Amino acid sequence: MTGTLASRPEGAGQGLAGEGNRPGLAPSAIEVLKRRYPGVPDPAGEWLPPKPAWHKGLPDIDVLASELSRVRRFGRKVVLYGHDDMDGITGLYIGMRVLAGEGFRVVPIVPDRATEDYGLLPSRMENVLEQDDLLLSVDSGCSSVEGVAWARNRGARVVITDHHTLNPPLPEAHAIIDPQRTGFPATVLAGCGVLYGALTEIYPRHAGDPDLFSALALGTVSDRVPLLAWNRYLLARFARVDPGDLPYGLRLMVEAWPNRKTWWTAAAVRQQITSVVGKGLNSGIGRLLSFMRSDDRDACDAEWADMQFQSEQRAQLLAELLTKAMAEKDPQADAFGMILVYMGHVPSGMGGTLASKLCRIFRRGAIVVTARADGVLTGEARSLGDWNMAGFLVSLRKVFTSAGGHAKAAGFSAEGYTWPSLRQLLIDHMATYPTNPVPEPHIDLELASLPAPSDLAPLSPFGPDFPPPAVRVAGMRYLLQLGQNAPGWCISEESGE
Repeated sequence: MTGTLASRPEGAGQGLAGEGNRPGLAPSAIEVLKRRYPGVPDPAGEWLPPKPAWHKGLPDIDVLASELSRVRRFGRKVVLYGHDDMDGITGLYIGMRVLAGEGFRVVPIVPDRATEDYGLLPSRMENVLEQDDLLLSVDSGCSSVEGVAWARNRGARVVITDHHTLNPPLPEAHAIIDPQRTGFPATVLAGCGVLYGALTEIYPRHAGDPDLFSALALGTVSDRVPLLAWNRYLLARFARVDPGDLPYGLRLMVEAWPNRKTWWTAAAVRQQITSVVGKGLNSGIGRLLSFMRSDDRDACDAEWADMQFQSEQRAQLLAELLTKAMAEKDPQADAFGMILVYMGHVPSGMGGTLASKLCRIFRRGAIVVTARADGVLTGEARSLGDWNMAGFLVSLRKVFTSAGGHAKAAGFSAEGYTWPSLRQLLIDHMATYPTNPVPEPHIDLELASLPAPSDLAPLSPFGPDFPPPAVRVAGMRYLLQLGQNAPGWCISEESGE
């Protein structure tokens, strides 16, 4: 599909409203915020913060600015190396839109995790990356020691932008823009958010671009990062976007966003949009970048319809895999509060979705392991409670060929191991890894009667680390539910994330 990005000025549709005032909140909503942000003078300010100070939370932005100036001076190109999920692809979209808008020649690389390891792979950069080019990563690269060394030996410059856990040895890039180096609040950002913050700090005329806010929202919610701090600012700006200002493909995705203008949950968005795009088997992830940029209405309508059809087919297969996985989960791992499942074959891209389903059903962390066609064991991990999946996997770094991610979602590949030997290593490590694996249902308020659901619904969006409010009345726990037409209460022990 051929996009028509060049025909739309980079500033088109940027007439968004100003920062504006926070919406008025009911007393019960203020009480929830006070419980969630104890000891903070302005809980509402924590819930909906002002524009981030990107230069304080993202290190090495000045180095990236210098490297981009060097690219322009030498007449070279930017090789934008992404990741094959929604966060990575939306990050590529942001990088291409800003850098192309600034006159750079940009070449994107989208890896294929069905056959490739995680990280910056020389095999993908061969015949693309040349001397004095800038290799700029998106949502990946912070553990790519070998890939960065290969690029530098080739005479290229390298800047990593990532949000994943940093674990030495780090690659010897010219700069690593990763908020894990500075800490909260920047650490809540998805990979697309890191690149947006860095590039719009350098080129501020793009900061209000509705295309970027739309891509940010899609990537942030899909990647299951905390809906806290700077992410809430970005999502509040997204709420003001007029879909009519967007390329038609991106517009279709925004218009599919459930209850975007009122009250919504991240889980509903992932079900209605992220799962439609999918990952791996017959998914739309490989065509998403061109789809988001396109204004060809007929082609986009046909593509989106096909993605929806393929999503339905994957859902049927996933239901069969889930039934099998529930029956075959490892009883020894259960004792440590972890779901561990080995399945001889899981179609490409479905391991993470399967782990997420198991995680939600059993309300604890889950790891799904399968074997690639080349025999390499790969795993997808998702977390609830105190399981820091990236920390757990990276602490076994010597075992894995590659491993990384963040607290809620991570993955690995392990070459040269049989499943029984790898299983034993994982089980042994679970016994020594300190964690409280099964989350306790949260309670925000204890009241004599339930407040009006519409009083608390404006605290949305709800998602990781900011779940729907829960109220205890007469010993019963009620969780706020955001229905399609109106919010309501439901007796539940779930987190609602």
